[in-house]
Amino acid sequence: MKVKLVTAILLILCGVGIGWLAFENLMWAVWGKQNRWFEYVGFWGCAILFISGLFALKDLKLGSVLGCVGFVMTMFYLGPALANTLHEIIVGNLVLKAPQIAGLMLIIGLPLLALIRVIWNLKLMIKA
Repeated sequence: MKVKLVTAILLILCGVGIGWLAFENLMWAVWGKQNRWFEYVGFWGCAILFISGLFALKDLKLGSVLGCVGFVMTMFYLGPALANTLHEIIVGNLVLKAPQIAGLMLIIGLPLLALIRVIWNLKLMIKA
């Protein structure tokens, strides 16, 4: 039960946290920003992450498989966003303060932690 709960919490947190950022990004379209197709794919990946967290409470295998699918879809949003952010930091056009660095670490660390947990679940289930 503990494994199911930890997996569900990680997937739901990732789905809601990244989903909120993706939603804010998509809402810029209201003011004229053109959204690309992969931004929509990433947003729906967040919804799948959230749903997979709920499924993980009942069936860990199904929740883990859906979590992997949602994570791959979310990377269509997170990948370009993180690449652009890191490029701007390296070039020197973006200077982050301590709270912003902590937020960036959560955006990077939480999905990676969830992915490791989901892959570990699937690895253990394949062995059994």
